Amino acid sequence: MNIICKAKWIIVVLSAIVWVMTFGVLFVGGSVFVNRTFLILNLILLLAQIANVVRAFLIGKKDIGIILSICLAITISLFGVIYLWNWNYAAKALTVGFE
Repeated sequence: MNIICKAKWIIVVLSAIVWVMTFGVLFVGGSVFVNRTFLILNLILLLAQIANVVRAFLIGKKDIGIILSICLAITISLFGVIYLWNWNYAAKALTVGFE
């Protein structure tokens, strides 16, 4: 867990980069494999961010925990917008692709 806590901002930046790439691949078009890979990467980074938030509060850094919680809320919102609100489009991209 200490490694995750030390890499807290790297995880947030990586998450932002992966979300931009996910949006591009999902809505511009991409293979099923690439879309699923980005979904898995997003889920892994989401779990890492949750671990970051929990760890920050456990070690007593509430100010960093609050900032990381806001970043986590933004990530969950993006997850909802991309994968849930656009379910028909995302389901097609994750199952048959656009090739």
